Amino acid sequence: MTAGSARAPVEKCPFCGVDVRRDRLELHATNVHPGRTLDKKALRRIGSSSLGNRHRRKAAGLPGAPRPMRRWILIGVGVAIAALVVYAVLHIPAPAQAQVGKTAPGFTFTELGGSSQSLSSYEGQPIVLWWIAAFCPSCSQGTQYFAQSYASQYHASGVLLLEIEDNNDLGQPGPSLSSFASQNGYSGQPGWILGEGSAQGTNAYNPNGYLDVYYVINAQGSIVASGQGLSGSFSSALSEAVSS
Repeated sequence: MTAGSARAPVEKCPFCGVDVRRDRLELHATNVHPGRTLDKKALRRIGSSSLGNRHRRKAAGLPGAPRPMRRWILIGVGVAIAALVVYAVLHIPAPAQAQVGKTAPGFTFTELGGSSQSLSSYEGQPIVLWWIAAFCPSCSQGTQYFAQSYASQYHASGVLLLEIEDNNDLGQPGPSLSSFASQNGYSGQPGWILGEGSAQGTNAYNPNGYLDVYYVINAQGSIVASGQGLSGSFSSALSEAVSS
């Protein structure tokens, strides 16, 4: 064949699968496969694709080639996707939990005035983080005590009291946060913030739904102490916040 000349079209023999020039396919079948007859009419309707080869085999009286593997490919893809989903679910990182000696987990909350804030907004400042419930008697008493005896002391020491209501008040009935504030002496004093916590924050710091839980966070953002019943620990929490 000279360079650039057209190459004669070929077909696969339906009996042995050998590539044969189309114009010699019948001669090949007669010489190599005597006794077998090609259906010429069927062959004319068949192209050179693999699907055509399957039809040619049927036209020649042979078993058809296997059906395309599309169904099995789709099944395989579905299994692979399902496996990836299961893997992703099993390997979702667990939410960070507050622990002494660890970095304080970030969370968002809504201030009493309605603005959205985050713990990271107070980075670099020592914090006493107090998780309260509006229906909690010790939280009410502790808030009154802090307003009377410790608010100015904390502010002078540069320590922020971040008093956060557990998300949805732990699902219990009680006064609104604004009522809680007015009844217990909170009026936006400097160095004291009252707000409502997010589900993320409540799950990180109070996953068991305890009442009157607190954490002391140093200026580097690490939790240095924790406890329950802050009203009896205002002094020690303040000392731990400024000394760590």
